Amino acid sequence: MPPSINLSQPINEKTDVLDTSILDFGMDKRLINRRQIWAANRFWMEMDNLKTKRYGSKGRHHWHILLALMRTFKFCLQITGCYERGVRNAKDICLRELNLTFPNLPKSFNGFSILHLSDLHLDGTEGLAQTIVSTIGDREVDLCVLTGDYRTKLHGLNKHIMIELRYLVDNIKSRHGFLGILGNHDDCHMVNPMERMGIKMLINSNCLIEKEGERIQFIGTDDVHYYYTDQALHCLEQAEKEFSIALVHSPELFDLAATMGVDLYLCGHTHAGQVCLPGGVPLIKHLNRGREYYRGQWNYGEMQGVTSAGVGTSGIPVRFNTQGEILIHYLRGQ
Repeated sequence: MPPSINLSQPINEKTDVLDTSILDFGMDKRLINRRQIWAANRFWMEMDNLKTKRYGSKGRHHWHILLALMRTFKFCLQITGCYERGVRNAKDICLRELNLTFPNLPKSFNGFSILHLSDLHLDGTEGLAQTIVSTIGDREVDLCVLTGDYRTKLHGLNKHIMIELRYLVDNIKSRHGFLGILGNHDDCHMVNPMERMGIKMLINSNCLIEKEGERIQFIGTDDVHYYYTDQALHCLEQAEKEFSIALVHSPELFDLAATMGVDLYLCGHTHAGQVCLPGGVPLIKHLNRGREYYRGQWNYGEMQGVTSAGVGTSGIPVRFNTQGEILIHYLRGQ
């Protein structure tokens, strides 16, 4: 059985999730809530290969060009004898623990531990879920957050990904359960299966965790690299009410989140470059904004941020001059 989720209801009851399919628009339903509106819009964008950016910019994915480039790069690695070394590098995952200090952290949350898993791409590396569990070992954390990109492929069946995710949920010890968001490789049909296995999905919505009469807030957005809508902006408006941690797939909302009063911004997406030159200089950052925040810890104004290097790999299962990572964040008061 998955761990129980000890989370309160979202602050704004309009973000509640119906116990029906996210794409079920039966005639007997008089009201369509925000989750359903999101699902219909996301489904349309996915089927039309449409990507949207902040300030209304729109375009379409050109997957055939990207796939051709990746095949060419893989061939170059193979003929130069570097491919197998890159695969070994990708399987070498580390566990890093970070202490994050905040002057306004509620006292009862001092030492609160957050396991941060990002960019798993579970179909890209065989046995990755087992590696994650063995690396974490017997550690028990207060909360586990997953910041998107559970698969490598952009379309198709998800059942094999759900099996791997269920293995993680069953084998990771998290006192307050699991929170998740979607990345740009994930589709809207993944939300309900993930929630059924015990992962509370924050789709442009928020929730609270309470301890000893105090509480902190988690705000989760949909992916903002390909699927930005102003719903992501509006959900961040809740940040001013509580000590707030934003879960966003990429660092591209860094400025808006800081303006809204977010205290901690957790993200991934970039893989820290995944393939870098010596010294960690990335060949590609894959960001439209916030390119300076493509890896590690950073600050913007009064907001702290952490961009995970990710656990898995995207495109080709190799890494050079980067390392996949599992993060545990410890919240500390001053």
